[in-house]
This record gives sequence, C-alpha cells and structure tokens, in this order.
Amino acid sequence: MATPARFEQVTLLVLALVHLVVQLTHGYSHLAADVGLSAMQQVFIYVVATFMPLAAVYVALRKDVRLGAGLFAVSMAAAFLFGYLAHFVIDSPDLHSNVVGDYAALFFHSALSLAIIEFVGFAFGFTIATRKPR
Repeated sequence: MATPARFEQVTLLVLALVHLVVQLTHGYSHLAADVGLSAMQQVFIYVVATFMPLAAVYVALRKDVRLGAGLFAVSMAAAFLFGYLAHFVIDSPDLHSNVVGDYAALFFHSALSLAIIEFVGFAFGFTIATRKPR
C-alpha cells in the first residue's frame, strides 16, 4: 500500500505533467492565433509557470514533500494570477475576448483549463505544505 507521502508526491507529479501539457497547448494557441507575448511575459512563463513547478516536484520527490508542495503552490498561485489577469481581466491582445479567428476557441478553452489546473495545483500544494508534520 502506498504511503500518504507517496500519494502526495505522485499527485504533485501528475498535476505538474497535466499543467505542462495544457500549457504547451495554450502556447500553441498563442502561436496559431498570432497572440504575441512580451519578453518579460515569456521569462515569467518559462521560469515561474514552467520550470518552477517541475523543480518543485523534484524537491518533493527527492528532498522534502512539504517544501516541494510549498514551492509548487507558490508557482501555481503566481501562474494562476498572471493567467487570470492576462486572459480574463486586462484588456490586451491576450484577453480571450480579443482573440478572433479559427483558434479563438482553442485559446479560450486552453486558458480556462490552465486557470483550473493552476488553482487546483495551488490548493493541493498549499494543503500539503501547511499540514501538521506527521
């Protein structure tokens, strides 16, 4: 039988991999719909939304589950806030309602999927990171 810590590690890994797949799909929708990103947005996405969740899972698997989960929660919260504001609040080319054409639906649905997985990732990571030590 799997230990609770192992379940948490595997769940963090699955969430990170699902996030990466959805993120790649959304990245494709950006290219296909011709919605550009600034250099700063690209750096944020590569570092905080792509590298940090994977590094957090590595920490959770190899070092400390609670620390890795905390890092994962921080990266997911930051990615959620960034994506929510960019795709659903701020009037810019990245706002889902400003994207038109054949890839508008893919853009919207992948942005919404990112928001959902990032919120779930934050909640799960936060729950693990803040639990009482066993």
